[in-house]
This record gives sequence, C-alpha cells and structure tokens, in this order.
Amino acid sequence: MTALPKPLWPAGFGLVLFFLFLTSLNGCIKHILPGTAEGGDHASPVMLNPLDEGRSAFLKGDYGNAEAIALRLLASEGGLSTQDRAEAGRLLAASALHNNHPSVAVSGLDSWKDAEPGADARKEWQDIWCRALRSLSSHDARTRADDVYQDAARPSITRAIAGVVLAVRQWEDKELGQSPAALESIYASAHKREDKALIEGRLAMELKRASPEAVALISFVPTPENRIRFPYNIILIDALLRQTRDQATRQEAEAALDSLNKEARLADTSLFNGAPAESALSFHVAGQAPPLGPIAGKPVVLILPQGGQYTAISGKIAMGARIVCDEISATGNTVSLIVIDSDQPDWIASVNALPKNITIIGGPLRRDDYVRAKSQGLTQRRALLTFLPKLEDGDEGRVAWRFFSSAQDQVDSLLAFTSRLGIRGYGLFYPEENFGQRMSALFEERANALGGVKKIVKASYAPGDSNNWMAAASNLVSANNAGTSFQAVFLPDTWKNMEAIVPNFFYYNETRQVLMGTSLWEQGLAGNSVMSPQYYGLAIFPGSWNSARPTAAGEKLQSSLAAAGKGPADFWVGLGADFARASIALGLNEQWTPENVNAALQGISIDWSMAPIRWREGVATQQMMIFTPRQGGFEEVSWENFQRAFAEAWR
Repeated sequence: MTALPKPLWPAGFGLVLFFLFLTSLNGCIKHILPGTAEGGDHASPVMLNPLDEGRSAFLKGDYGNAEAIALRLLASEGGLSTQDRAEAGRLLAASALHNNHPSVAVSGLDSWKDAEPGADARKEWQDIWCRALRSLSSHDARTRADDVYQDAARPSITRAIAGVVLAVRQWEDKELGQSPAALESIYASAHKREDKALIEGRLAMELKRASPEAVALISFVPTPENRIRFPYNIILIDALLRQTRDQATRQEAEAALDSLNKEARLADTSLFNGAPAESALSFHVAGQAPPLGPIAGKPVVLILPQGGQYTAISGKIAMGARIVCDEISATGNTVSLIVIDSDQPDWIASVNALPKNITIIGGPLRRDDYVRAKSQGLTQRRALLTFLPKLEDGDEGRVAWRFFSSAQDQVDSLLAFTSRLGIRGYGLFYPEENFGQRMSALFEERANALGGVKKIVKASYAPGDSNNWMAAASNLVSANNAGTSFQAVFLPDTWKNMEAIVPNFFYYNETRQVLMGTSLWEQGLAGNSVMSPQYYGLAIFPGSWNSARPTAAGEKLQSSLAAAGKGPADFWVGLGADFARASIALGLNEQWTPENVNAALQGISIDWSMAPIRWREGVATQQMMIFTPRQGGFEEVSWENFQRAFAEAWR
C-alpha cells in the first residue's frame, strides 16, 4: 500500500454519515420505502415510463429485467435527462450487483458518477462499489481500489474508503506491508467525528467478510501499546466478536470488549455490537405504493432516521421495540414492527399509505421532521408520540405528544431532590451560550414557581475561555463570603468542562456545595473515568436509565440482548421497548381524538424499562432518577447516604 500522496481531508470537508443500520434487523421488522402517493393503495394507476418500469422491476425483485432496462436506457443516444441518466446508472449498479455481475455494477456506478459529479461521495454509491469489488478477482479488485485511492480528483471520503478496501484485499493475499500505518494516516486525516465513524464502520464491514487467511495475518497486529488506536482497535474488536461466538471464549471476550469500550475512543461505539449494515437501495416509482405486503397482527410503527448521526440511536430504538414485538408474538399474539425511514424524501407519503386503523406512531426523532409532519397534516391523521424533549408551543396534548423527558423534567427532579435536603438557596453557574443560558433561565423559573426558595445567585462564563473560569467562579463564590446564600450550584455544561470548572470552587474553599448537572453529564460519564472523584461526593444529575440496577422490565431487556449477543441495553433500547409496550396497550382505533388519546395516556399502565412517564391532560413528565459521578462512571444516588454526607458537610 503506497504512502498517501497528500492529506485525504481538505479544509472544510464535511460528510453526513449514512449507515442504514436497521436493514440488518430481521424478524418482525418491515422497512417502508418512499414513493406512495397520498391515498395509499387506492391511488389511480399510472402509465410507467421505462425508468419507472425498471425501478418497479427492482422493487419486485426482478433484478434481471431491471438490469436489462437500465442497460437499454444508458445505451440510448438521447432522450434521457442528466438526472435520469444518473438514476439509470444507479439502477444498473444495484440490479447488476444482485445478479452477481460486479463489473457491470461498477460500470453502472461510473455512469451514475459521470451524470452526477460527486455521487461517489455518497454512502450508497460506496456500499455498492465495495460489494462489487468483493466479487471481483483479487487482481481486479486491488487495481480498481488503488486507482481510486490514488485519484486526487475523487472525493476525499471515497479515496479513504478505497484505501480501506485495498488494505483488506492485500491482507487477503497475505500481504501486510505498510497498510496498518497507511490506515492510521487515513484516519488521522479525518477531523470530523462522522468521517471517522464512516471509516471505522467500513473497516469493520470489510473485516466481517474477510477470509481466514486475512484474519490470521492481522491477528498479531493489535498490541497493548496500540490497541485503542485505529485500525488496531477495529481489528481487535473483530477478533473479540468472533470469540464471543464460541461458548468457551465468550465470557472472556465479552469482558475484553467491555474493557476496550471504556478505553478506545471510537467515533461509532455501536461497532462493539458488530459491523454496521450496508445501504438497502430503494427507488421512487411515480404513483405506485411501495411493496409493503400484508401486515401481520397488531403493528407497532416507528418513524426514525436511518442515516447520519442518528444511525446508532435509531438502531437501538428499533432493537428495543423489536424485542418486545418478539416477546409478545411468542405468546401467540402476533405483533409486527414497521420502521419508516424519515431520511427518505417521501416518508410522510409512506405513513399515509399505512392502514387507517394504525393510529399510534412513535416518532419522529428530529424536530425538523416533526415540523414537516405537522405542516403536511400528518398530525391530524395519526397520533404521533414523538421522541422529542419539546414540541412547539401549545402542541402537546393537542396536536402531538411526547414520549420523552423534557428539560423541565431534569430541572424539576434536581429541585425535588435538593428541596428535600432543605436547600433554599441556589447558585447558577452557566456558559454564555444557548443551552447554558436556556437551562439556567428554566432552573430559575422552576425554582421560583415551586416556592420556598430564598436566594438565587448567578454568574456566567465564556464557554471557550477556560483561562477565565476561575475568575468567573470567584464572582459566584463571593456571594457566600458574608454568609450562606446558597448550598447548591446548577452547572448546565458538559462533563468534560466540569473537570476544569469544579476545582475552581474548591480553590475558593467552597467544598460543601451540592453540584447539579444535566443529562449532558450522563453522556460524558458513560464508560469514562472521573479524574478527581474527591470533588464529586455531593454531585448529582438526572437520568432515565439505570444500567446497574435496571427495573424488572429493563432487566428482562438486558437478558434478551445478552442472549442475542447484542451487548448491553441502554436508554435508547429501553425507549424503543417501552414505546412498543405503550403502543400496544393504548389500543386506540381510527376514530381517535386528542381527548381520547389524552385519556388513554393518563390511564396507561405498563412495565417500564426506563424511568416512568406520566401524562396529565396530554402533557408528559418523566420521573427521572438521580445519579452521582463515581470512579469508572456513575451510579444511582442512595438517599440515606447522600443525606448523611450533606449533613456532615454543613455541620
């Protein structure tokens, strides 16, 4: 593998990660493809043009006819727009791949790229290209991969993917050379997290399909010194995942994976559960409904983005829902899980095409998708239980609902805990940016609304200027110099910044304060060590999932995942599982109204995996758990121990 001709990532490069992870899930999951005209299967038939005819053939599984149509279209002298020529190339590549015609598939990709410059930067293009090269001879695959790798005119991410493919094909031929070092250079050149995740995922996918010879060749490459760096971490993860399939080595391998997960700073931590799936192609056919087929039993429906930064989260939500569907189906009451990809342009049409008796929908996960659903009237036709912390003003309980905790839930849980300690004075120390200012204002508003609060002292700091954080902290601490004004400080910032902020309070001898964080702490602490645990004996933050002491439903979820070799459950898996239970329990029909949705939610009773959600007049509140940082992560607070420590600190 030759040295890099120049850094692969030019300045300003950005790429949206596009893994369609959920296509790896089978069982009861159906994926809805876009393209249904409103009115579903009652829409009027339309005459198909040749390109739509080819798309329709592909969707029906008639890949031979689809390939033939695409070839005819590309061979024609004229009559195709640039956009249609690109689509014909895409159709040819996809159908030829299914027909095991890898060279034809690559030709289709070239046609697609020629008509649509930059198409080779798309994950879909790269997935077809990588799969086609796996079916070529070693010589042809290496030649094509090296050509792309060395081509400075190609998008940088495409060259990086080609470098990964080239390295693995060299390993297949029992050649190691400088390929690990070259892969290190490729990875180091990626400055965005999503770019690194894409490279990690590609190597994991290629290794998953590598020959025993390739695996044997690289088995000694990870060492104690390099094991947490790319590509050695991915190689080691692949080896350990293989060992988990053997009962004799499974327990030791799982422990090693858990240890590596805490040390390795992967951009895509879902790789510890296995390589991601490659893109599943879909095509839009004007006027035709997607080939969904019959829906067995009661359906549970999720609207989730299946690409980009939400890939892993969406996969976990669907996984949790799927486990519940399987559990219920095993009792004889069939439940189907339908996942609609909100990354697709026509996803709302796909929801509209569902049978009208499907009332409850889980999602969307993104605010923009919710705004679009509302503007296109979807909220009038289906009851959306969104995975959003906030809806537009006045919407909750009237237009849509939340199946998710809010910022107010976080603040209220902290105030409930500290007021129980008898605290009546609070300090607010927040960064001068949107999140910190918004959370600080909410905390002040809720503290005043609860009553009994005597004093609130505020100070702020520039988020990017850590050199001045000590001076900013002194402004807050000085309020206590003449007497006790506050006994707790709200710190709406990331855990990473806490490691630099909190010692400032101790410098000024404020060692007794209850330090209160947000759910950002949970994200930063998960699997990480606390550098100075002595500072956090009186620190708390809210959370919705307790992995150390799960609920009975959460423990069952953990067991199901462990049995499937899928790794530990977390909040997102629990969210999917709890929504599936709630969707089934609500039992609303197509004559639903916001009022009877509100009534059904208020009366719902399910076994919760995560912290329970309660509804009053359609407005959700989650009874969040209180956690405290500990060496190696965090744990749920023991009220008795915390109360005793607080009393001793203020004695």
